[in-house]
Amino acid sequence: MVEVEYKNVTKRYDDGSEAVKELNLEIKDGEFLVLLGPSGCGKSTTLRMLAGLEEITEGEIEIDGLKINHLPPGARGLGMVFQSYALYPHMSVSENLSFGLRMAKGDEKLDDQEIKLRVREAAEMLELIDYLDNKPKELSGGQRQRVALGRALVRRPKVLLMDEPLSNLDAELRHQMRNEIRRLHDELGTTTIYVTHDQIEAMTLADRVAILDKGVLQQHAPPLEAYNNPANDFVKSFLCRHIDDLVETANNLFSKE
Repeated sequence: MVEVEYKNVTKRYDDGSEAVKELNLEIKDGEFLVLLGPSGCGKSTTLRMLAGLEEITEGEIEIDGLKINHLPPGARGLGMVFQSYALYPHMSVSENLSFGLRMAKGDEKLDDQEIKLRVREAAEMLELIDYLDNKPKELSGGQRQRVALGRALVRRPKVLLMDEPLSNLDAELRHQMRNEIRRLHDELGTTTIYVTHDQIEAMTLADRVAILDKGVLQQHAPPLEAYNNPANDFVKSFLCRHIDDLVETANNLFSKE
């Protein structure tokens, strides 16, 4: 069981501004949770506090009942995929996938055979087998994002964190990668927290969405429940009206064909 819980978590900066305000949020074992909201709503800060990249001002974050506030990022058992692929340009795909495993120390250090096995498993899962000797510059944007995802997955993390991972891709590739990410989640069952401002992306991927505005949690529910029963005017405007507008636009386009 790998559950994540935010307990009255606040992030306050030196100037007194609060990016996240008294957040209470539970992510269930094996769940795909999407943190959704407009730019500046606190969703990335919420993810970064869990990752250990932002300090928590007040409250606690727990993984499986263990408080992790003061643990360094590397000791939290997390895998991270961000907007920037952050691949090493001088390394092959295979070397990029294995880098984190090769750098592990102590009890986490694996032998060469196990590292090769994990790299091959990830490459097969992500359709990268034919590209293991290629450098990142020889790959498409979608393939580079697959490498970034594979690099996180080879560590077999307790929780997978993704912060706007598809925003650098064009519309067709975003659609393909959304399907790929959801397929991988269904196959692996890894507890996943995913940040996006894209309502359609959230509705497509999430088991539940946590909708934020100005650092405050507005609604935490399955996507269709949030759409059909918005908790307040903000959710109705941000989520429902936007999706209704897209549907109307699509219907208008099709009716003209």
